[in-house]
Amino acid sequence: MSVRIDAGALHSRDRAISMAYSTVRRGGLVIVPTESQYAVVTDAFSLRGTALLREYRGLGPQVPLTVLVPNANAVSGITSSIPQIARELMECYWPGELTLLLSAGTTLAWDHPADAPVAVRMPRHPFLLELLGTTGPLASSSAQPIGMPQITQNVDLDACDVDHVSVLIAAGDLASGSTSTIIDCSGGEPKILREGVIAHEGLIEFISSRESTLE
Repeated sequence: MSVRIDAGALHSRDRAISMAYSTVRRGGLVIVPTESQYAVVTDAFSLRGTALLREYRGLGPQVPLTVLVPNANAVSGITSSIPQIARELMECYWPGELTLLLSAGTTLAWDHPADAPVAVRMPRHPFLLELLGTTGPLASSSAQPIGMPQITQNVDLDACDVDHVSVLIAAGDLASGSTSTIIDCSGGEPKILREGVIAHEGLIEFISSRESTLE
């Protein structure tokens, strides 16, 4: 049975952080708010946790999981290299709805497909940032069970699979239901793989100006 905690109330926020922290540390699943939808997270380095997350979302072992980080400095611990353009994108657009694909670290004992880039993002939601500050990197996916739309409303949290999820952090109705922009920085020049909430034209202009500076 899941424990549901209202993170909007000041008196329960510390309890929510504490229970979420202890749950991910033992390889459990927690539903948390992000800027635009609810997500399910676990310790990025817990094989038990990521196996549960994949089972909950119906994801095979070949599918990389997004990794949420508390700040840009944490990225170096899970990647093998960070191109300069990626650093500048982080500085400009983080925290926020920008996901970067980077070359994954090769010496980590974690559940990440071989030779696949790692998707990293620093979220903007204050509760999630506070949690990340205590846990470190968290593996993440959308919170909705298979076949359902994104969860953005408190009332829809009841649909989450209580047999898999240990803790539900309710933080009210979320604003947009939008998706993050995804940029692949794992190869040569950066490639926009998915357009999201960040204005496409402004992003192209930003990348072009930085590339011309680096030439």
